[in-house]
Amino acid sequence: MKTNYQLAIGALLLSTACSTPQSTTTTEAPAATPAATSVGATTPEQAAVLATRYFRSLPDSAVYLLPTMQVLDAGPRWQVLVKRTDRVGQMPDGSAIEVDKQSGSISTVPVK
Repeated sequence: MKTNYQLAIGALLLSTACSTPQSTTTTEAPAATPAATSVGATTPEQAAVLATRYFRSLPDSAVYLLPTMQVLDAGPRWQVLVKRTDRVGQMPDGSAIEVDKQSGSISTVPVK
């Protein structure tokens, strides 16, 4: 059973996916430092939008299953989990990032 929170994130991702074409090729790799925005991510929906933009900007963006995205409250940050197609049947089978609630900066998190 999906909660209203999961349905809201699903609807947000669906609307983002329909309005923004996903490119599987990029001309340059994203910066090695965490991405920062001028606005923080005070809601899970804002964190999901920032995470979606981040995962789509990666050179291997096609391996991330964005509809499986989960946003978890981790104190001063949002932790965003997403499954990967290249890890099916293996553990861990996903990737994680953290989105700072105040600055919106994104940092990678090791998955165990």
